[in-house]
Amino acid sequence: MMSYFLLGDITINDAAKKALGRTPLDLVARHAIHDHGIVTPDEIRANVVNSLEGGEIVSRYRVDPTQPKSRTILVKTHEGWGRTTVTLEKKS
Repeated sequence: MMSYFLLGDITINDAAKKALGRTPLDLVARHAIHDHGIVTPDEIRANVVNSLEGGEIVSRYRVDPTQPKSRTILVKTHEGWGRTTVTLEKKS
């Protein structure tokens, strides 16, 4: 697998681990190869530009992919690519 951008230090918060019941390294791997999950069209466009310019890159995945209304995990590589965070998104 080849990452298209640097991930930097990876931090996975406890809420994300608990919701998934595991450490989500598979989601970090998907994020790294531009499989960004359920992002919006605007986020897709921003990811393309930011992957060329060192900006913020976001991915979003369902905690339970079989349940369309399940909560989501946000994987975000921050501007400058020195840090990637994995968090459980707040309920909407």
